[in-house]
Amino acid sequence: MNIQVQCCGLAILFLLWMFYLRQKPLGLYSVKMFLTTMGITTFCVSMDILSIVAIHHMDQIPRILLAFICKTYIASLIWVGYFDLLYSGTELAKTRYERIKQNGAYTIVAITGTALIYVLPIRYYLEGRIVYTYGPSCMATYTFALMFVLLTLFRMLVRGKEMNAKRRKAVIIWMVIWMIAALIQFLDARMLLVGFASVLGMVILFFELENPEANIDRETEAFNAHALGEYVKQYYEEQKSFSAIMLVLADANRPGDEEEGIRQDIALQEIVRYLKKIKDINVFKTMERELVLITDKEEQLQKVFLTLQERFQHPWHSRRLAEPMMLNPYYVLLMDSAIFRGTEEIFQMLRYLRVEERSPEKHIILLDDKRVAQFREKDETEKMILSAIEEDRIEVFYQPIYSTKEKRFVSAEALVRIREKDGSVVPPIKFVPIAEKTGLISLIGQIVFQKTCAFISENRLKERYGIHYVEVNLSVKQCEKKNFADTFIKIMNEHGVDPSSINLEITESAPIQTRKIFLKNIQTLLDYGVEFSLDDFGSGESNLNYIVEMPVSIVKFDRGMSQAYFADKKARFVMEAAMHMIHDLKLKIVSEGVETKEQMEIISGLGIDYIQGYYFSKPLSGEEFLQYIAKENGC
Repeated sequence: MNIQVQCCGLAILFLLWMFYLRQKPLGLYSVKMFLTTMGITTFCVSMDILSIVAIHHMDQIPRILLAFICKTYIASLIWVGYFDLLYSGTELAKTRYERIKQNGAYTIVAITGTALIYVLPIRYYLEGRIVYTYGPSCMATYTFALMFVLLTLFRMLVRGKEMNAKRRKAVIIWMVIWMIAALIQFLDARMLLVGFASVLGMVILFFELENPEANIDRETEAFNAHALGEYVKQYYEEQKSFSAIMLVLADANRPGDEEEGIRQDIALQEIVRYLKKIKDINVFKTMERELVLITDKEEQLQKVFLTLQERFQHPWHSRRLAEPMMLNPYYVLLMDSAIFRGTEEIFQMLRYLRVEERSPEKHIILLDDKRVAQFREKDETEKMILSAIEEDRIEVFYQPIYSTKEKRFVSAEALVRIREKDGSVVPPIKFVPIAEKTGLISLIGQIVFQKTCAFISENRLKERYGIHYVEVNLSVKQCEKKNFADTFIKIMNEHGVDPSSINLEITESAPIQTRKIFLKNIQTLLDYGVEFSLDDFGSGESNLNYIVEMPVSIVKFDRGMSQAYFADKKARFVMEAAMHMIHDLKLKIVSEGVETKEQMEIISGLGIDYIQGYYFSKPLSGEEFLQYIAKENGC
């Protein structure tokens, strides 16, 4: 009997099944369809072998049983083509309803073809080792199977761009091999190659797309980050909700502690082994030292969370650890995935938590409606900032600063604003905190400085309006960049701005991560002729240290400190003491937030050098500022 090729194909399929059965199934729809297709292919090859055996012994078995076996085999070829078509469209239909709607007509065609096979007559050829079937029933098989193959290829050509490129390529190769095998078998019925061609298709799909090992993290044997993305995506596509815990080792990213990181990796393997024993959850490892546990049963998640809290009160043991290891993780709890709009948003939120909210003090973070709303506001603000930068809607407003000695306006503070598309102005309180967290503040700061220098140069503020300098707020993150000073000097040179026309404000409350670079940048600018102010004095935690350490010429009392002077005796005493100390250090003082004539007169009487506040003017656009200064300074 010429069944060697079929037996070889069956052996290959058994090997593929062995690879799959070694791993816990993840339940992805594409995997389910692949396994179903592989199942029908296994059935098809098995029936091919059985039909050959039956024909060889057709004198010993009933004619009706022989016909049933042979027709079942050729009918299975139609269903192989049918499931090939369905598998190729796994990415095109997102929900169960869409799949039923998309595949309904194909199902009717497959059933019709199967019915015709069983109704039409079939004939057998047996001569020595050569065995095959032919007749109307076989012609129906070729017709319907070819129809499914052509439909699959047509789908690849028409909607291929909507699919994974590797899937499209693998399916096309598979169909081409199938068609070549069918053509050879049609021209020479003795060459029984169609079943083996289906096996080759399974092999191609397995190695290109469906190898279960590709979804496994090799170090921990949990599902990996790619599998997590596909798994979560499927839940949202099918409009199902799930619950999840993200388990994060608190010290996972501590710099300079490589040995601790290795110990945590070993402990992570033990944790995964422990978690995989729990029923009804899937365990994933992200690119970081984090584990994500997912279940569609909220009650199960609550039980798992309590179990984990209790377990982590005890050390983790391993033969590879010199001693038991105590871990202090923190947990991110998501009780209902429906609070997120989709896969992209949920992973954006996790990235945000990873960067912004990780701290030793936080052991449990609950993802609820309030926290998600805050995240969305932050995300929308970030997009608004990027749009404003791209469309040049970053504007600079100027607030005049009054000299108590000269009795006129001698300087101004440059303040950033965003102009919305409808013409409205976005105040800095709504976007600056987000810009600082995302790092966009550096780009905004450079734009503000560029526009301020252009404003000073084009309007000759000192010569025409008596404005000696303009204060520009400076983010410490800007100062921490190595090329910061050179960039600002280049901008001043481009606009021909005298460095004495610039005063850069440093906020005392901002942390300095790279102090050496920070101080080097400041010194470079000082040497060039730029002066510095200490902004928001009174709002930070190290006021005196900043005055002593930072090479500033002006100290600015923030609005809170200025207003407290008029409301509290203790605050008045503190402000007067600070004022005397600052003047003894030969530094000038600006008092911000002065709002009434009475406040202005009292502050002036204290001997404070400059006054800034709404009593004189709110921040003004460039044109309004020039008009105001021209009028008030009599220019």
